[in-house]
Amino acid sequence: MTTTNTVEIFCRNVISSGAAFAIRVDTGEQIFVPSSVVRASGINDGDTAFAILAPNKHEGDVAKATPWFCIRIIPANNRPAEPAEPKPPVRTLDDRALSCVVNAERYLATAELAADLGTDTTSAHNALLRLFNQGKIAKAAVYGAGGQSRPSFCLWARSAKDFVGEDA
Repeated sequence: MTTTNTVEIFCRNVISSGAAFAIRVDTGEQIFVPSSVVRASGINDGDTAFAILAPNKHEGDVAKATPWFCIRIIPANNRPAEPAEPKPPVRTLDDRALSCVVNAERYLATAELAADLGTDTTSAHNALLRLFNQGKIAKAAVYGAGGQSRPSFCLWARSAKDFVGEDA
């Protein structure tokens, strides 16, 4: 028998000396609760609480009948929080943009991706440009007229082949 972490207990009986007997809810085994722990916790007959237990070190039949000794009681309303379910990782704008491009059936314009991402075109363009610079997607700059210093718009795809088809 080894020391346990916090377990749920049910207080069966507070005796005249101020000590109590409880049972482990999970196993039904009996627990001795010393009067100092009863006083500190305020536990009463019929209460449920959480307790830190240790094996009862008394010799003979006493330890067999009452295998646990209560070190501390925590009232049920102060129960330790259950471990939280792991939260899914936060998907950044870059992650979402990559997913949109990779799952698209064709190339997409920045404005289309911004609408799909629920963001403005500048934020979408910056995320897409970061992905392009990392080599994760392809970019086509489209110029509407000669002499322009900046493209009229950009197109984005999984690979350069997606812009011209498989025949190229």
